[in-house]
Amino acid sequence: MVYLKKSFKIILITYLLGFWPSEPVKAQSTEGIDVERPVVEKNGKVDVSIELNHTDWKYKTGETAVFEVHIKNEGGRSLPVGLITYKIGPEKMKPLKEGTLELKNDEVVIAEETMQEPGFLRCEVEVEVGGQSYKATATAAFSPEEIKPTTKTPLDFSEFWDTAIHKSKSVPLNKKLTLLEDRSTDDVDVYQVEYEFLNQEIEKFYGVLCMPKQQGKYPAVIRFPGAGWAPLSGDKATAAKGFITLDLYIHGRPVTESREYYDSLKVNELKDYMYKGIDDRDSFYYHNVILGCVRAVDLIYELPGFDGENLGAWGSSQGGALSLITTSLEDRIDYFVALCPAMCDFTGYLHNRAGGWPHFFLKPELYEGREEKVQTALSYYDVVNFAQSIKVPGFFSWGFNDATTPPTSFYSAFNVIQSPKKTFIIPEGVHKIYPEQRKKTYDWLLGNLE
Repeated sequence: MVYLKKSFKIILITYLLGFWPSEPVKAQSTEGIDVERPVVEKNGKVDVSIELNHTDWKYKTGETAVFEVHIKNEGGRSLPVGLITYKIGPEKMKPLKEGTLELKNDEVVIAEETMQEPGFLRCEVEVEVGGQSYKATATAAFSPEEIKPTTKTPLDFSEFWDTAIHKSKSVPLNKKLTLLEDRSTDDVDVYQVEYEFLNQEIEKFYGVLCMPKQQGKYPAVIRFPGAGWAPLSGDKATAAKGFITLDLYIHGRPVTESREYYDSLKVNELKDYMYKGIDDRDSFYYHNVILGCVRAVDLIYELPGFDGENLGAWGSSQGGALSLITTSLEDRIDYFVALCPAMCDFTGYLHNRAGGWPHFFLKPELYEGREEKVQTALSYYDVVNFAQSIKVPGFFSWGFNDATTPPTSFYSAFNVIQSPKKTFIIPEGVHKIYPEQRKKTYDWLLGNLE
């Protein structure tokens, strides 16, 4: 159980707001709102943010995190602040402390809290200024490297996936490359690629393949997609640097259709695809997805332009999960990147803490009356159970304010990986890819593959 200090304190301090120079808005003040939008009043830009007394937002269990709420403007005079609403508690859980305070002039709110078990404590505030609502979030990490998973590993986990993968490779790839001239450049040829594998029946996978036009042998990168319905467009920038890139589309349909086509899939066949078959390990939607991702490695190895030895994986969110999973199942992947990986420690919610996207056990309607069956089936797809067997170096990056893939969940997987790990943390980061994350992960991955 999470334990907070009984002596919860709200301290009000008068804070005279002076001129605030223009600067990039911190991510913790932009989750779900536009803090750069002018208020209806005369005070110009409003910046509501939460600062912690540790600059890296990390604490040991039992240490005290001090949350300070700052309300600033650049007009040099007091903001018309009235009510501030706050809630504090473990991420995704019911708040342990919440309330509303009436603020006069321009105060700063400070809350002091601790946790006695490893995890993440989130403070969220909302304030109305000039008739508009502004929010801010900050999440303190307490001994995150000591978070342990709640999921159980099935006794036949390895046998299940070895058998399924062996079966999937029992049919030829039958790969087909179709040149997409309108996407190609002077330096890069772009193709729609399709290939086959066996699940219950023969299945097709598609992707966007980018290859340098100049003859030669090149390393390759497979990019796994985040959750969604529309395909990625291809990584021509990386291909132009001398790499083969493959952007997978996991839904078994061509990547060249109109936007209307994919919008139709979103509300029809692919609506809530991540919840399909969750009570059966053989028919769960991601069974087919994982087999197709693993088979993509065979595709890369069949390309005459591949150098035959340097292969990397890259993904964020759902793609981060698939990057981890595929790396664990395919020993020909040499390096991998996982940003804010999803699908980690699904059962966290059954142990009073956050679980991984897509939050199966946060939604009773998905499992009521069949909890044990669903829990057993999903254990074959939990990233934690794949992560334990990873043997190659990986680069991880995330933010503590991530409300989609909760940090508690992905640390559950991260902590069981025994291979070399590199991390880049943006404490105030939310569920998005920041430019510095993209640069650092690509520099690391491409540098190792060259």
